[in-house]
Amino acid sequence: MILDELETVLVERRNASPEDSYTAKLLADPELNQRKIMEEAFEVCLELGRAEVAHELVANEAADVLYHLMVGLVGAGVPLADVFAVLEERRR
Repeated sequence: MILDELETVLVERRNASPEDSYTAKLLADPELNQRKIMEEAFEVCLELGRAEVAHELVANEAADVLYHLMVGLVGAGVPLADVFAVLEERRR
């Protein structure tokens, strides 16, 4: 699954230089990443609230939210599997 692959890449980027990797920069500055999560979530909401929803724009903004959220999870040491477990439990 793409999110599992993304998590693997993000974990690897923890060792990269913030000057060489945007992900490493976000991991080194959790507040910056938090601001990006909020910004991207807001942009998704704006797109979803339009009278005529542009599917491609929503998909792009949603991808940005997922990416930054995943960076936050990796930075906090919260495995994606734990998030999936919560969702699985809620499904019951």
